[in-house]
Amino acid sequence: MRGVDNFENVVESEFELKVGISSLDGDEKDGQDHAVQNWKDEINGSYSNSTCDHISNDDNGGQEDGSQSQDLSEKSQFKDKYAPQFFAALAANFGSFALGSVLSWTSVALPDLRERKSIGEISDFEETWISSIALLGATASCTVVGLMMEKFGRRKCFCGGGCSIVVPVYITETASVKIRGMLASGFDMLITVGILYIFIIGTYVNWQYQAVACGVIPIVFHAFMMFAPESPRYLVEQRKLSDASKALCWLRGAKSTQHIQREMNELVSSVDESMEKSASWRDIIKDGSILKPTIIALMLMVFQQLSAIDAVMFYTVDIFRAAGTDIDENLSANIVGTVQVLATITAALFVDHSGRRCLLLISEIGMVISLGGMGAFFYLKQQNNDEVPANLSWLPLASLMVHTMAFSVGMGYSLYPGMASGLVTITRWILGFAVTMVFKEVMKILGMHGGYWLFSAFCFLGTIFVFYFVPETKGKSLDEIQEFFKSPQQKNRGASIEGKPEALKV
Repeated sequence: MRGVDNFENVVESEFELKVGISSLDGDEKDGQDHAVQNWKDEINGSYSNSTCDHISNDDNGGQEDGSQSQDLSEKSQFKDKYAPQFFAALAANFGSFALGSVLSWTSVALPDLRERKSIGEISDFEETWISSIALLGATASCTVVGLMMEKFGRRKCFCGGGCSIVVPVYITETASVKIRGMLASGFDMLITVGILYIFIIGTYVNWQYQAVACGVIPIVFHAFMMFAPESPRYLVEQRKLSDASKALCWLRGAKSTQHIQREMNELVSSVDESMEKSASWRDIIKDGSILKPTIIALMLMVFQQLSAIDAVMFYTVDIFRAAGTDIDENLSANIVGTVQVLATITAALFVDHSGRRCLLLISEIGMVISLGGMGAFFYLKQQNNDEVPANLSWLPLASLMVHTMAFSVGMGYSLYPGMASGLVTITRWILGFAVTMVFKEVMKILGMHGGYWLFSAFCFLGTIFVFYFVPETKGKSLDEIQEFFKSPQQKNRGASIEGKPEALKV
């Protein structure tokens, strides 16, 4: 009976694969049928061999039945090997490492540019553009790459930038469910490691070598990506099923497509279902289950950037220099960078246990206090004839440590990484560019204390928004979140996604 069962599995596999190409016509359909047939034949051949061996064993009195049974048992109990997936995720996350290094480069480079004057005097306006131009480039890159990613694939788009969009998608599509969350959290972690990397480099070398240190990372990134496979999901979307099965075998450490048959079938079915459910912007506007969480995600991104997190990263050394304390500004920047790395790792470990809404509230309240503390320090310094208040030299460092820590544990994570994630990411870079452009001007107009109090007030408004409008999504799938936003229950203050039918629960 094992041979019959195996044959039925192959028939079921053939049916599921053909569903995905039923909408194609003519030569295109013939080509896809051929691709499906090639993939199916490989599986069918391995099953046929086991079936023939079983019949032969029956004729020989079942002398080899035990060994065949053991062989089939081993194949059915195949477990994914995680090492190839870790390699692919690490290769992709070198892109986020490069992103982090760029975000912090101006923090250590601008003071050096002013002092050395190797390219002449730099005006405040030019400094502002040097600091923020990378964010403007990220906006343009994400807009283009978001469209190209579906046409040319994930690996090719790594060469064109847009890592903040491509890297999370690639990792999500290549990692097994059991380690997907852990590998995805590496994106934020490697950004913070990149920030710390340049903070440390900038302590010892001039701005030119700092730029070289940034430029080396993309070279390593692309060298690693040469050995990583394309996303199996993208290949299935393109109906390159043979290539998809090979990529999946590589990622799972499987020696035969038989070992990844079930996952391949599920992937094809998932792609077909997502294509049927693909929504236009008109659908998003009409569908409250999509529109409402998208608006919430956009508002969270607004409050994230109004915390001045990018401006703080771009001007970290200048901020400590303006504070005028007896603590070295580069050492302070390195401490802040280290705290940010540790806080990001901690958040990755506890985000699914503590709940995102809880962490968002902690994050916003922490930034209210820290930015308020920075404002208080500069106010007291101004009142003290621009002298550092007695016994308060520790306050700027402590405030920025709390600020980066609070940001990392909550606002650094998105609530709704669904179909509108590209829009949210682009919004993030546009707002980051705008806030960084006006940051110094705000400090001039309102004073250092007034500027920090203004950003603290924005974080307070963010706290109110999270408390009243953001639901708890702990342990819930995207489908459950969408069901929640369809129901009247979501109007309740700080509602949690509970009380759903058992069929909706994971």
